[in-house]
Amino acid sequence: MNKDLETVLDTKDNTSDTGTTNKGTDNKPQKKYKYSRTARAILSGLSLAFVASLCVGMIMYTSESTEELRENNKANSLKAKINSLLPDDARGDNIRLTCYAIQKSRNIGHNQKLYIAAKDLEIKGYIMTYSTSLGYSDPLVMIAGFTPDKKVYKADIYFSQETPGLGDKVDRDHGNFLDQLSGHSLMTSTWDVKKNGGDFDFITGSTVTSRATVIATYQALKELNSFDTRSLKKCKVK
Repeated sequence: MNKDLETVLDTKDNTSDTGTTNKGTDNKPQKKYKYSRTARAILSGLSLAFVASLCVGMIMYTSESTEELRENNKANSLKAKINSLLPDDARGDNIRLTCYAIQKSRNIGHNQKLYIAAKDLEIKGYIMTYSTSLGYSDPLVMIAGFTPDKKVYKADIYFSQETPGLGDKVDRDHGNFLDQLSGHSLMTSTWDVKKNGGDFDFITGSTVTSRATVIATYQALKELNSFDTRSLKKCKVK
């Protein structure tokens, strides 16, 4: 007899110990499961839920573990910015920096900060953050250092959403436009761009942002000349 035919006719391997055949509709032996279909579905759902919970837990752990690092980087960046804007006499190990929160001001906006640098109770300089809505994108936030006699020492952009290639030309990364503010005080200058009869240059194609930085710094000087630290709450110098 042909061996292939013998294989087809041989039913020994397809019968159970009781002599009955255990086949499916396609004449193949059916697979036996240890658990019922319902139990398998429940186990699959629990497995997926466990994996999902594990992923969420890992994401939360990563976020929490890196939050402190992000805050430290932000604080170090601010400290570096403050140090670069303070007058030379207001830097050093013996300088004490005190922070005051300006929660609401018509001149410089809400939730701004004033830092006073002092040595042996003598003020050596100021740092102030201030915002304006005169730019293309609101807000435009600036930060500047001031001398003890309340002249602009150095101004910079702290936060900006101005149009790339236009409004952002006032940034120090793109030039020295803001240097023209240095040395000016509240009463010694006409605080506007020359196009409007003021003392300050403007960048062609970026007149709005140029003017916004000038007017905002003028408003900051007004705030600096009128503040009373007794009315301000102290904040942490991070």
